[in-house]
Amino acid sequence: MKKLFSRISNIVENNKPINADRAGLKLNLGCGNDYRPGYLNVDFNDSHKVDLISDVMNLSKIKDLSCVEVLAQDVLEHIQRCRCLTALKEWNRVLKINGILKIRVPSVIDLVNLLSLKNNESVESQINLIKCLFGTQGYVGDFHYNGFTKTLLEFYLHESGFKLNSIKIFDGWMFDVVAEKTTHMQPDPILLVDSDREFIEKIYVYLLSRSADAEGILHYLKILSSGISREAIIESLKDSDEYKNKNKNKNKNNFF
Repeated sequence: MKKLFSRISNIVENNKPINADRAGLKLNLGCGNDYRPGYLNVDFNDSHKVDLISDVMNLSKIKDLSCVEVLAQDVLEHIQRCRCLTALKEWNRVLKINGILKIRVPSVIDLVNLLSLKNNESVESQINLIKCLFGTQGYVGDFHYNGFTKTLLEFYLHESGFKLNSIKIFDGWMFDVVAEKTTHMQPDPILLVDSDREFIEKIYVYLLSRSADAEGILHYLKILSSGISREAIIESLKDSDEYKNKNKNKNKNNFF
């Protein structure tokens, strides 16, 4: 293992894709201060001790089908809700078939139940539980953009190529989840086109089967330039009457 990570360090420095060959990598995504020996510890914040500085939404330095485990504790809730499936598909991409995904995320229902308990009626207790729901918001990156239920986790995992192996409650308010990769997936290529304008033009054809009008292009270019994600644009178009009328008989649960 020591030799493996020595080789990885050299590859990262040379800006080449990481591939663990037969051994398979174990990733610790959004590691923060939880540095784990035997894992490739990944975080976008270089103030932490990490092996690879990277956005967990873009693991482009990790080759397809090269990992045996992806660990993401207290990570997925920090990703915008509409980008949840994109993140899971990116983590799927790097895992081998039958590779294991371990995630820990807040349970909205369990947090609400805790808030309603008589022994949690004090202001201090209520504030602490609200922080669990929305993040401490003490620094960039420590905001929660999503919450989870068992139903939603089952849906997200299925749609991103995973089979749920186990789910349990940890510390009274977090889901501990173990899932297994059954189908190889990756983020939709349309999200990776070079320019925002090209993305808008392609997504109009993809979802609405027509060319984008000038007003629509300008509207969505402005939204994207403000920092809103491409996935949010897809969601907006799918919420439109035009899309709904065109797709009345299609599966309502299908994200794309």
